[in-house]
Amino acid sequence: MIDLDSAIKHFGVKDPEIAELIRRYAITKRVIKKSPPLLYARELFASIVSQQLSTKVADIIWGRFSDLVKSPDSPEVVKTFSVEQLRAIGLSSQKTSYILAIANGVTDGTVKLDHLDGLNDEVIIAELVQLKGVGRWTAEMFLLFTLARPDVFSAGDLGLRNAADKFTGKKLTPEKLQKLSTAWSPHRSAVSLALWHSLDSKDES
Repeated sequence: MIDLDSAIKHFGVKDPEIAELIRRYAITKRVIKKSPPLLYARELFASIVSQQLSTKVADIIWGRFSDLVKSPDSPEVVKTFSVEQLRAIGLSSQKTSYILAIANGVTDGTVKLDHLDGLNDEVIIAELVQLKGVGRWTAEMFLLFTLARPDVFSAGDLGLRNAADKFTGKKLTPEKLQKLSTAWSPHRSAVSLALWHSLDSKDES
């Protein structure tokens, strides 16, 4: 789980600026718990739907998807829908192929989602990227938002890079940001959440 209070306490001694960043900008829930395994497939489908879309548009498409399949947490149900049916709700042909590939990959045992939580982060990423459409970024988002792993930092995420540039006053490459983030271990998830939320803040002080 991600415990923001523990992260603030840790950085209060080690890096007060990061402690203040988390205190000011991380989401208000102090503890973020993992989702139950029955929702793991649903979270992967939702991640595919939301790729390269605004939150508003992603919510609309996800609502249509949920209305269509009725059981968006069930890959067995999702795989019964045709390409045409999924395209009709506004999914691109690429996202449609990814969703069906995930549904098939989970049901045929290519990836056993219910076993993931017992694995370490890098092994989980290696497992998930076997599914068509799931790259490292998607797997990292799964680690952070679905499994609530406490030490996740996706240096390839554009939002995190923009927020880190603003916070540090430097233009950081993904490689430099990844190296910098090692100093924030073992609470990189808390830093990630704070950086993302800092971009939404109107507070310029």
